[in-house]
Amino acid sequence: MRKFSHLLLGISLCASLHARAQDNNYDALARTFSQTGPSGSARFQAIGGTHAALGADASTLIGNPAGMGFYTRSELNFTPGAAFQKNDATYLGNTRSDSKGNFNLGNLGIIFAGNRTNPVTTGRWRGGAIGLGYTRSYGLNNSISFGGTNNQSSQADAFAEEANREANSSGITVQDFRDDLNQNGNTFDFPTSMYYYGFLIDPNSQNGPPYSGAEPRKATNQTFRFSATGATSQWTLAYGASYDDKLYLGASLGLARMRYTTTKTTQEQFTNPTQIQGFTFENSLNTRGGGINFAVGAIYRPVDFLRIGASITSPTWFNISETTESNLQVSLARPIDVGPSNANDPQLTNLLNRLSGAGYRIATQNGRTVIGEIPRLAVKPFDSQYQLRTPFKANGGVAVFFGKAAFISGNVEYVAYEGMRLSSNDQNADGDLQNGSYTDDVKRQYQNVLNYKLGGEYRIQNIHLRAGLSYYADPYKQTFDDLDRTRTIYSAGIGYRTDKFYVDVAGLYGKSSSAYSPYVLNNTADYGSATINNATSQVVLSVGTYF
Repeated sequence: MRKFSHLLLGISLCASLHARAQDNNYDALARTFSQTGPSGSARFQAIGGTHAALGADASTLIGNPAGMGFYTRSELNFTPGAAFQKNDATYLGNTRSDSKGNFNLGNLGIIFAGNRTNPVTTGRWRGGAIGLGYTRSYGLNNSISFGGTNNQSSQADAFAEEANREANSSGITVQDFRDDLNQNGNTFDFPTSMYYYGFLIDPNSQNGPPYSGAEPRKATNQTFRFSATGATSQWTLAYGASYDDKLYLGASLGLARMRYTTTKTTQEQFTNPTQIQGFTFENSLNTRGGGINFAVGAIYRPVDFLRIGASITSPTWFNISETTESNLQVSLARPIDVGPSNANDPQLTNLLNRLSGAGYRIATQNGRTVIGEIPRLAVKPFDSQYQLRTPFKANGGVAVFFGKAAFISGNVEYVAYEGMRLSSNDQNADGDLQNGSYTDDVKRQYQNVLNYKLGGEYRIQNIHLRAGLSYYADPYKQTFDDLDRTRTIYSAGIGYRTDKFYVDVAGLYGKSSSAYSPYVLNNTADYGSATINNATSQVVLSVGTYF
């Protein structure tokens, strides 16, 4: 049975500020906020997002801005959509399914076309178009759940290793530990204080570290759940013009936004416990930010049936704010024995009074003082800021037209993931953001990739039939699990168009694989990861009018 003297005499676990964000894998977040997929109008999503050599569509606002030069009349576009995520996660030999859906606004754009019958200036430059639009760049809604019986470790072991790292790197004193309880009751300044007062980590001696997790070498039934909401989006201002209806040039300015909220929940129940029956741990992250980017592009039409296009998009320079918080609920298998109820120890009496005031249930049983119940513990919300530079991107493509009846378009997209940068001058931020360690991790773990997109359209009078395929390469240089993390998205759609208005519908289906580790330990053999097979389904509707 755990002795309460450890709690009284052990060294404080009040962590340095560095530990507040350790649950956040910033290099992975950088990739998350840099991902793209088919976006824009239902028409262009149906053909796989092949923007490079096409124009006169609201999607050119976020694609190749040179496509604005093809406009001969003004347009208003509205594109709502629905997305559905399904995940099959396998962990410790067990597979569980989870899903999440949402409705969203995919695209909203207005384009004002110039007068093409007169030169804009002397020469053969013709009036182009200027447009303003909103685009949902990438959806971040997701839900994953998995679990099983773990005979190797518990998340409590990860809590202990975190405490050992902090005890070794910080000058923590017993007074720090006491102050956290004195000032805050059951809501602490630091996560490791919460783990300690939740009795999930034990010092191996009265002098403190090294610490070990509760119920060592006990099998535990684990359940994990990850839930996320959010998206990256952008408001874009673009202009494009035509030179002699052969060369089209354009440029755009993007004001990007992102929001991302995650909740990670761990539930564990120990088998044949000595002291701790189990616990529920919840960690949440609320991220929001804004940034700026720009793009330039060109499309050349040497003959009527062929268009060749290219564009470059700068990195988005994001300023990001985040708030993290966590809470812990521990259930006891039996009361914690403090000592004889008639013990004359002023320090112990004072500490028990503080614990009682924080919500711990203190009682007397058979002449012993015991802790019979631990209240819900929490860590104060913690705010910090950092900067992210997303990858530089370049697009090239060709479109071949078969009269007015059909076209085929193909794109190659270069994404420079190695160029992602993470930094911070916020003293509250993770120390590895401040010293550049996460940027070094990006360089080691990620590679620049080529993505491929192919799509086409066939017209039967006012009816337009479309199909597309997009392939997004695996950005990781190497992984310990040998998973193929490429993404493949199949798309199709149909539209009805007249000289005054149009209605387009697109459906998209994507598949990918990934892995998720709920916690990590120094010895990689002691923890497991879930393998996740993801299927994403989307339906997009565009309605628009010309004026």
